[in-house]
Amino acid sequence: MTTKKTKTKSPSVLFGPGGVPIVPMPPNYDFLNSKQIWQGPPKSGKTSTAAALKPAAEKIGIEGINPFFLIFEPGTGGVEITGTSEECGCGAKKSCEDCEGAGVKRKILQAQASPKPLSEIEEWFEWAGKSEYNPLVIDTTDAMYQQVSDAVCLGMGIRNPTQADHGTAWVQIYDTMRELIATLSEMDKALIFLMHVYYQEKRLKGGATITSASFNVSGKTKPYLAGLANQILHFEIIPGKEEDKHIITAKPTAGVEAGDHWGLFPDELDRGKSPEDGAEAILRCFYE
Repeated sequence: MTTKKTKTKSPSVLFGPGGVPIVPMPPNYDFLNSKQIWQGPPKSGKTSTAAALKPAAEKIGIEGINPFFLIFEPGTGGVEITGTSEECGCGAKKSCEDCEGAGVKRKILQAQASPKPLSEIEEWFEWAGKSEYNPLVIDTTDAMYQQVSDAVCLGMGIRNPTQADHGTAWVQIYDTMRELIATLSEMDKALIFLMHVYYQEKRLKGGATITSASFNVSGKTKPYLAGLANQILHFEIIPGKEEDKHIITAKPTAGVEAGDHWGLFPDELDRGKSPEDGAEAILRCFYE
């Protein structure tokens, strides 16, 4: 009895526009290319954890992690960071509370009352994108959104976006945010968007209510940022009898907007007792 031989068909290679071969591409879990939203209430540890990424990376032997902060609000004052700076007018006096004798202080990026109100912000974004720093931390994105909104309204001669016809102000705000963020993302850098949350009370069936937390930007910018991010991490502090517990929630629930596109994080990540512990816990999700 003879057996029939079956021919194995070799897979055909397809070519896309320009003759590029179409092949399966493996996933990329590199922290230094990731786009993350870190959201949570004020004073929940977002800034201090981002600032601790460098020492945590050095501790566990990860190279290339050196964050730079694009500062849009004064909340970074209690943390040692490298970020947007300006000369202090004190003459480098050691008694100066702003610079403590260094002659340089933190610069909060703001729209300017000029024909090009965002020129200073654009200049810093271009510089940071070309620099050796990585990741780039926007602190906070909702404060950045407010500056962009103010600049657009100033250019249109209105007080707030609702005064423009047919939503033209909202579209221009979205386009401007997208262009600024593209200045950074096109340089193949990791981006961390620090964001405050706002709380809404939702009514459920049967009359029960639930409080939901979501990051605080409006219009088309919110779904754009959510789609850009590989992870949306919710920072939270759970009160305890002896000590509070600092956690990160990576699983979306009815009350928290979160998500882990790559499946790297557990549903709940314990941030330990210090910012360094939290930064190390995040990095180990990527590098182990």
